[in-house]
Amino acid sequence: MNLALALSLCCATPTAPGAADNFTFRNGTLFGWEGEGFAIAPAGRHGPGLDFAVCSGDNGPEGKTALLHRTFTVPAGGGYLRCKAHVVRGAKCLPNENLDIVLFAAGKRVIPKLVRINGDLKPVANVLPADKGQSREYAWELSPFAGQALRVALIDKDKRRDCFLVAGGFEVVAADRFEGSEFGGYMRRLTADHKLSPSARFESRHFVAYSNADDDFTALRLNNCELIYDLFFDHFRKKGFTVREPLTKMMVAVFESQAGFEAYVGEKLPNGITGLYHPKSNRLLVYDYGTNRDYVDVKKMVRSEAKKIGSDLDRLRFIETNNRRVGEYRTETNISTVMHEVAHQLSFNCGLLYREGEVPFWLAEGLATYCEATVHGAWQGIGEMNPERLQVLQVQIEGKGKLIPLQDLIDHDDWMRDMNLAVLAYSQSWALFRMLIEEKPREFRNYLASIYGRKASASRLDDFGRAFGADVPRLDLRYQEYIREMVERYGVKKK
Repeated sequence: MNLALALSLCCATPTAPGAADNFTFRNGTLFGWEGEGFAIAPAGRHGPGLDFAVCSGDNGPEGKTALLHRTFTVPAGGGYLRCKAHVVRGAKCLPNENLDIVLFAAGKRVIPKLVRINGDLKPVANVLPADKGQSREYAWELSPFAGQALRVALIDKDKRRDCFLVAGGFEVVAADRFEGSEFGGYMRRLTADHKLSPSARFESRHFVAYSNADDDFTALRLNNCELIYDLFFDHFRKKGFTVREPLTKMMVAVFESQAGFEAYVGEKLPNGITGLYHPKSNRLLVYDYGTNRDYVDVKKMVRSEAKKIGSDLDRLRFIETNNRRVGEYRTETNISTVMHEVAHQLSFNCGLLYREGEVPFWLAEGLATYCEATVHGAWQGIGEMNPERLQVLQVQIEGKGKLIPLQDLIDHDDWMRDMNLAVLAYSQSWALFRMLIEEKPREFRNYLASIYGRKASASRLDDFGRAFGADVPRLDLRYQEYIREMVERYGVKKK
């Protein structure tokens, strides 16, 4: 048996017309597949059915090897390849790597395999034995390979007679369908495990949300998402950046409480974190700020202070004024949080930033804060003045405090470990991003292109210096001058 056949992708050709109909083995033959040693068998273990599987079981007195493979072209919108499979080993056979299913891209690149365990998909090196007598589900992500020819190979290099591989038919699943199903299943398990209100599915033109918040709150958050979506691409295209719309809908988890949000993250978070973009799952997480612990404490304080006011009229005025203020702040926080996190999500799915790469925090957060500004409960738009971030810079400058040196902001992310310093760093990142996109747009575009795909941070300063054509200390002088100009022009004037 020449196993190199499965590994030689340089000469791989797409499956012949008509063979695609047998990707699932449903016609009961191996038409469209190449190799030998596998035979058609009924799928499942609970009686007759219409589905078929393939098996490399050894029928003769001696064991043998087997190989079955085929090439297919990933269709546009094809999100995942999935199948059900398991290995069988005799009681005295130790596990090895000789029984497997492998998906290859060009250049013999192996595409990572996932297996479903306890409802979740997790990375796995090789096909595992059956789980309680049933084949396990396996999946491979196809989205990065749209339009490319891939080869799937079922490999049995184990000559032991009672060691073989069983695999059901393969299916290419649209990314929206697969990711939406995974997302929904995860949210159902999460809410059940943590005794939260059950979640429901909501869908808009570009987003899918699973939410256990009330319908009106969820609809408002999806409206926020859609509002920024088109404006995001329009804005950056006008600035000369090359951006592409995601091929699939973006996923959003909406929670009625801070407790639900923290259950998803898996830990208690500082109250200042009101939402986040989760790069690993590529999902956006938000909750109603009205349940934030700090917000609830402020409401309690207002009620406590009101009780000290003797006049009924003055007490009502005090309560009404403060309720209006905290209510406005709640609205602004909910909106700015969504706009900030959606900006993260879009930037990592449109070609600006690389989700699996090493992206400096100043760049990621500078872009998000560039898109988040709200005033009096209304979103201001992308690139507009951001009063919240500007106020932090104004307080720092007028209080004779020190700004984070530009070199430190660029070179490392240590400022994220200190919540107080992080607030300043977020504001400085906003100012830096705004300055560069306004004053050095061509250099900024070249900078993003040069670091895209980078997975190490050792050359951050060199990358930055080469892109902007100046030594960092000299650029820092202009940066600090730019901040002071903004504070002088847009800052709150003292009476």
